[in-house]
Amino acid sequence: MGKYSSLLKDLRKFFLTLIVMICLVISFRAVISPEIVIGDSMENSLHEGDYLISSRLAYKYQKPHYDDIVSFDAEIVAGHDLFIKRVIGLPGDHIQIKDNVLYRNGKAVDEPYIKEPMDTNDFDIKVDKGKIFVMGDNRNHSMDSRDFGTIDFHKEVRAKVLFRLKPLNQDFKYSE
Repeated sequence: MGKYSSLLKDLRKFFLTLIVMICLVISFRAVISPEIVIGDSMENSLHEGDYLISSRLAYKYQKPHYDDIVSFDAEIVAGHDLFIKRVIGLPGDHIQIKDNVLYRNGKAVDEPYIKEPMDTNDFDIKVDKGKIFVMGDNRNHSMDSRDFGTIDFHKEVRAKVLFRLKPLNQDFKYSE
């Protein structure tokens, strides 16, 4: 009887540990989102196949900032599951593109992260409350707010990218 009693205790400990681990993984996934970059719209900052770690709770407790990199659901926009873009405009901002130069509230934006000079149509939009204006760093090969407008950072943004997990040897810049 002692042998079975010991086996039952071990099985009970095993299943309890398994249940606790499953609960931890589910909780972790509710807060942290691993993502993989698909496409070239964020080059030279992010490349296809890069693994990212993102926070699903970032905009529950803070507001977006310029240069944050966010992921959002894009099924309605483009038939894709996920877009990853850089925050260019915040609520209340006036975003313009004139002669291939990006302006935010009348001032040219310094963009050392873009892959190449922009070649695009002139553009003019005011960012509404609760919305953000996003663009890819590879401006000439990016579907972004120039195409589908602003996005709701409370409802549509899935997560804010925190860091690149793989490859670690590349510089990854974002604002806090």
